[in-house]
Amino acid sequence: MAKEDRRIRRTQRLLKESLAELMSEKSFNNITIKDITEKADLNRGTFYLHYTDTYGLLKAMEDDMLKDFQEMIDNYLHMGPPTDLMPVLSPVIHYLVENRDICINLFENSASSDFQLNFKNLIHRNALVLAEQIYPACRSDSFDYFFEFAICGAIGIIRKWLASDMGETEESIARISNDAVLSVARSFFGPPQWARHEAQP
Repeated sequence: MAKEDRRIRRTQRLLKESLAELMSEKSFNNITIKDITEKADLNRGTFYLHYTDTYGLLKAMEDDMLKDFQEMIDNYLHMGPPTDLMPVLSPVIHYLVENRDICINLFENSASSDFQLNFKNLIHRNALVLAEQIYPACRSDSFDYFFEFAICGAIGIIRKWLASDMGETEESIARISNDAVLSVARSFFGPPQWARHEAQP
């Protein structure tokens, strides 16, 4: 069974990687199952054992990525009281680099509008929990304004970096993103919890 599971995972990975490569070459709507299976060196029957159509394969790619992001966030939240965002930003940015083509295609591809919304909702849900832990003055009504500003800025930084062949190091981009988000958060909610503790005699 373990050998069979590994074979299934390998086949699914090949199909996803092939779709990602093809999405770098042409519009998703112009990609056929034949294109994917030829790129993966698999037959159509194998494709249909795992997915019903190209949209099913795309959805599986999106779900994998959202699951991976949630796991990285969960690991961060379980570390204890946070003092900055570096422990979560560093693995997230490394993940983006390791999966650069897939990430760029999913964020830029018009066929992945649900992914973009689901990604934003995932970050919003977790960021609200985190903000309430870090900032005693955080309120849900003002948080939504902060989130829209911060998420657009953070994504903009990373997009610019990826598009410019990653001239900065991963650590530098993580630090720039960390400092930018925390600076905006302070302007919305005041000093973080750890700063209040440090200020006490």
